[in-house]
Amino acid sequence: MTEIPEMPISQIIDSFWSKLMKRFWFYSDVLDQWVCIPLYFTCDWESTPIVRGTSKVAGLIHDYLSRKDSSPKVSKWVAARVYMEFMKYCGTPPVRRWVKFCVVVVWPGYFHKKSIAWQMDPKQRL
Repeated sequence: MTEIPEMPISQIIDSFWSKLMKRFWFYSDVLDQWVCIPLYFTCDWESTPIVRGTSKVAGLIHDYLSRKDSSPKVSKWVAARVYMEFMKYCGTPPVRRWVKFCVVVVWPGYFHKKSIAWQMDPKQRL
């Protein structure tokens, strides 16, 4: 069953970026497994145009799954399905969910371009 046992704890880096200050665990029915996003993972939470920032936790999960070295490593389609799963779990209204899902499916260029450690301070890499 889709689950987030504890909400993410983060530190704001600037007006766009934040980093996790605690490992973040979630269970995805789409992936059929628990996934851990590592300490100090840097994300923009959600940068989908038009409705940016309205499903931040789902955006964090999608950011992680979009990295080239995420575990598990998934396709763009699977990452989008997990994004949809967590938008629904977090209560995002259906129309907004579908708009954002469609945007991440068709948006070119960013998927699997960055590593998990991207944007981290080298002293904090684990």
